[in-house]
Amino acid sequence: MASNKDNLSYNAGEAKAHTQDKLGHGADAVKGNAEGAKENTGNFFTTAKDKVAEAAQAAKEKVTGAGQATYDKAADTTQAAKEKATGAGQATKDKASDTTQAAKDKTSSNY
Repeated sequence: MASNKDNLSYNAGEAKAHTQDKLGHGADAVKGNAEGAKENTGNFFTTAKDKVAEAAQAAKEKVTGAGQATYDKAADTTQAAKEKATGAGQATKDKASDTTQAAKDKTSSNY
């Protein structure tokens, strides 16, 4: 028959094994949670990085589009000014020609 001391020693060993088993499962759970948190954090920063890149690209396209619109407007304005100047020059030339012709006609009729 086992002595009281042997029974206490056996029970202490059982308690120790039971405690170690529980701690092992708890440590595994903590490790799993930590790995999950690490993965979620990585996903968060990847998503944030992608969103920042998309916003930067959209801003770049918007600025480029605005620059192109400004360039197009300046080209249109320049062309309109060029056409107006050409038209004014032609009108001046026509007026001068008419004035010269009228002066010739007046001079011819005076003689």
